[in-house]
Amino acid sequence: MNYDADLYIHSVFQGFFPLDVIEAHFDEYRSAAEELSHELDWDEVLLYAVYQYEPDGNALLSADFMLLRMPYQKYSELAEKISSTCRLFFFRSRQEELT
Repeated sequence: MNYDADLYIHSVFQGFFPLDVIEAHFDEYRSAAEELSHELDWDEVLLYAVYQYEPDGNALLSADFMLLRMPYQKYSELAEKISSTCRLFFFRSRQEELT
């Protein structure tokens, strides 16, 4: 099935794009986030994408790409409040915790 999904960059609507364009943006933002993840403090995350799906989970409705650094606690609160039809993509700090 070919269809277009809403594309957002930093929550600004860019238009409707086919899934291959969405996937290219995902790869770009994932790579950038992975590089930046080494700079995160032990209690931080870097959110790089939010996907929203149809309620039945079969079709992607929208994708929002960003590089948003935040404390893990804020991320956790966001994850609890966001719609159940959304999926968050992030990296967490890769630093070893001292014990």
